[in-house]
Amino acid sequence: MRFLLLILMSPAMVWLLSPAAAQLTSGISAPEIREGAHSIGYRAAYDPDRSGLAQRIHAERALTGSVAVRGVIRARKTEARAVDLDYVQGELRWQITPDGARWASGLRLDARFRDGGRPGQVALHWLNQAQLTDTVRSRFSIIASIQTGSGRESGTFLQTRGELSQRLEDGVDIGAEVYNTYGPANDLLPVSQQGHLAGPFVSLPLNESLTLRTSALVGLTAGSTDATFRVFLTQRF
Repeated sequence: MRFLLLILMSPAMVWLLSPAAAQLTSGISAPEIREGAHSIGYRAAYDPDRSGLAQRIHAERALTGSVAVRGVIRARKTEARAVDLDYVQGELRWQITPDGARWASGLRLDARFRDGGRPGQVALHWLNQAQLTDTVRSRFSIIASIQTGSGRESGTFLQTRGELSQRLEDGVDIGAEVYNTYGPANDLLPVSQQGHLAGPFVSLPLNESLTLRTSALVGLTAGSTDATFRVFLTQRF
């Protein structure tokens, strides 16, 4: 089963190993937090239209059974630089519902810092997870953000994200995910100019603590990136 899944994922891996940024290196956070857990992660995303590669690393630690923090550094390839520091971000996540709830919920607060006269960002995520059956799970997030610093745009910007996954044998997950951006809340963009991406993903454990997730997203509107290919690696401790 794992060998077959790796064969199916190989086209995305080929794109990602090509020289040259899909901007979407973020995912859909889980609301639940395991006390004492910590992890590090590497993510890469490739956008063939922009012929660029965006990469990020992060480290996360649970402070308690309901609070976790994460630090993120992201870089990308630009026309001027092979590696450009895009942003540094701090995240604070709270689990609201009790452990093991069939419907789990939480909040995440992000603060993003950028240089070069580019605006930063503060964002609040409402995180939700529903265990529909023993093997089927869904996640859904609503995100509100504001820009900070020089060059910022005014207004509160809205996003939603969601995924549906099926657990197979040996801890393998397959499913589909969707990412939506709508523009400022007080003046939503026309649907054709909004960003809507959707596509399949596969997540499989490489060993007891290391997980590989790969996905391909396709744009659904004229304002969306045509295609994005992504690889996530997570090492848990």
